[in-house]
Amino acid sequence: MKKILRFTLLLTFTLITTNYIWGNMSLDNPSIIIKTALILAVFEVILKPIIKIITIPINILTLGFFRIIINTLGLYLAVFLFEAFTVSNINSPATKILGFSIPQLQFQNFWAYLVTSFTISFILYFFNLILKRKSKKI
Repeated sequence: MKKILRFTLLLTFTLITTNYIWGNMSLDNPSIIIKTALILAVFEVILKPIIKIITIPINILTLGFFRIIINTLGLYLAVFLFEAFTVSNINSPATKILGFSIPQLQFQNFWAYLVTSFTISFILYFFNLILKRKSKKI
């Protein structure tokens, strides 16, 4: 239970950050964010380890890249179980950051889910890394 609450809190911040980056999720009020984070936390703690064990041969063949698809399944599950949460297409304009030109990005349908779930996974990993470093110092 403690692990699910911890992941719910981390995923709440992760969803807000990911929505700030891409702007493709419908996170209008705090109850939608918390319910979606709770669904994703249950997936992360209970279902994801089972799916990883079942798909070990595919993970070995793809050198671990199938984990991204597993994370995308979690995002599809959240959209399926919770009607108020949706993931739309990603359309980001061309920008320049520190002299580097980033072209316009457009991801639709499955690819929008894939990019969003990859971003969620990356930010969640980053938040977990920060918390583990703080707990080691204490």
